[in-house]
Amino acid sequence: MMERLWSSILECFGEDVILRKDTVDISGRALIQPLPERGKEQEMPGPLGLERQERFRYLGPAGHPLDADTVVEWKGKEYRVQRAHLMGEGVCPHWWAVLCPGEEAL
Repeated sequence: MMERLWSSILECFGEDVILRKDTVDISGRALIQPLPERGKEQEMPGPLGLERQERFRYLGPAGHPLDADTVVEWKGKEYRVQRAHLMGEGVCPHWWAVLCPGEEAL
């Protein structure tokens, strides 16, 4: 029952994403929102001045696994998976991940 509820939540409130790994593209829906981290600034000094260090929380279906080699396309931009975990096993399984933008995603 919880899996059906989770699917309904993604259908109603989720946004379209494309998960890209190797040569395979998978279309789906996920919840993505900014993830401010405690004690960290959103801008960090880099070799060319301040660089954005934005992070986003990804909550998506258990049937579409994520890992560090997965690129998530969302709103026309590509994000790389910084870390990902399968959560809620046995109750309401879903993928929880942290996404970050950057040239590495290309």
